Amino acid sequence: MILPKALFNKYLARFDELIAKGEAIQKTIKIEPGGYSRSRFSVSRFSVYGDEEFIKHPDKVTMDYDAFEQWIINYDSFLYQILPANHINQKLIDGNQTFFSNESQLKFMISALKAVKEDFEQGFLGDLMLQIESEIAADYMGQAEQLLAEGTTGKYDHVPAAVLSGAVLEKALRTLCDKQNPPISTIKPNGDSKTLNPLIDDLKKANFFNELKAKQLKSWADIRNKAAHGEFTEFKRSDVELMIKGIENFLADYMT
Repeated sequence: MILPKALFNKYLARFDELIAKGEAIQKTIKIEPGGYSRSRFSVSRFSVYGDEEFIKHPDKVTMDYDAFEQWIINYDSFLYQILPANHINQKLIDGNQTFFSNESQLKFMISALKAVKEDFEQGFLGDLMLQIESEIAADYMGQAEQLLAEGTTGKYDHVPAAVLSGAVLEKALRTLCDKQNPPISTIKPNGDSKTLNPLIDDLKKANFFNELKAKQLKSWADIRNKAAHGEFTEFKRSDVELMIKGIENFLADYMT
């Protein structure tokens, strides 16, 4: 699945912004060479200052440490959004790297950003759009749960929760159809959008899930359709509760 152009460009701009900020911090690095001091011990081996042994002190390095610390937070936050959960490059933000100095750490992280940006531009980072839609779906399912919790038992106020969760399921199925290779069309020959049951059938035919899962999905589609068409006596509040939990499990299994 391809990210919408505006969103794709937004992520690219953030890459460029972080790289530019990192390079600006690099320019604040100043190195003051460490001096030499005479050793207290008499030695006979060769030294750079004749017969006496001198100790070379480490260079003194300064940089804009406040800006560097803030930049690291921005770096981690951004790559957590960009990199899929199990991607091999998660190691870039897991803190396992060992660096000899802050300047070497900064240099590595800037190079990492440039490399990940190249992979992102060429579509090698996995399905970022699927992750985004998964998070949005989870948020809407939370709203459906809240609608159900705020309702009164014995009333028809569980209907909005059924409609909302059914809409989330339909959107998820359309996304999964688009993700197949080749993509499964979500449009009927007459130009109308496919409804829940045809989407379920198409994904089952593609072996995306089995017959049992298809039957579960169709049972939730049936509740959604009844709720949308005013057949409120055909399903109960407990049916909607099970529907919401079932759809949440489906999203966790197939949208991550």
